[in-house]
Amino acid sequence: MTESPEIKAVLFDLDDTLLDRSTAYDHFYRSFYDRHDSINEDVSWPEAREFFWSLSPNNATNPREAINEIQKRWPGISSDPETHYHDYFKGIVAGMRALPGAGEFVQALNESGIPWGAVTNGSKYQLDKVRAVGWEEEIPFVIATELHGPNKPAPEPFLHGLRLLEVPESEAGTVLFVGDNPYTDIVGAHGVGMQTAWIHMDRTYPVDAPSPGMTIGSVQDLYEVLRL
Repeated sequence: MTESPEIKAVLFDLDDTLLDRSTAYDHFYRSFYDRHDSINEDVSWPEAREFFWSLSPNNATNPREAINEIQKRWPGISSDPETHYHDYFKGIVAGMRALPGAGEFVQALNESGIPWGAVTNGSKYQLDKVRAVGWEEEIPFVIATELHGPNKPAPEPFLHGLRLLEVPESEAGTVLFVGDNPYTDIVGAHGVGMQTAWIHMDRTYPVDAPSPGMTIGSVQDLYEVLRL
């Protein structure tokens, strides 16, 4: 077996990789549930929560599509795709926190001198999340795909990340990409030749995506890998 080249730089996803999007998602939809009698008088919170999470496969959601599915089940909900999109992201930003141990990890990464940054699907709200946890001076750069071009797994955001890291495309194999979504993070990074680390979040890796180079529970598992 050929050993992977030395890791010289790292790119991270944001949500459920460095930032606790899952808890913020729960908080937003619990508040949504509490505000709408047509939902909370129909089903219990655990049943509603299961439905809301079904709108976020692989920890990714489209709020514009989500409200359409919500209104199919509860027609009395008064909203529209654009309103729900902005309400959703404002709520997520308000509830955003760093994942446990991620702040210390980011500090160690910065002290190490390893070049790094973040590549995340989304809009300006991704930058708002970074500001919400006070990391605007901590992360060297954040590529929010909707501000630059196509979403992951398209190669463009990964190649943009390489340019900002000042790593030639021919040396993409020296860069580790870390993320929680098999179909956007691992597929996309694998496609441009990067090494990959998948954050499992107690899930089984799907059989229809290329296997990650490593499977980890959180970024804290990378201290030894990155020699921090």
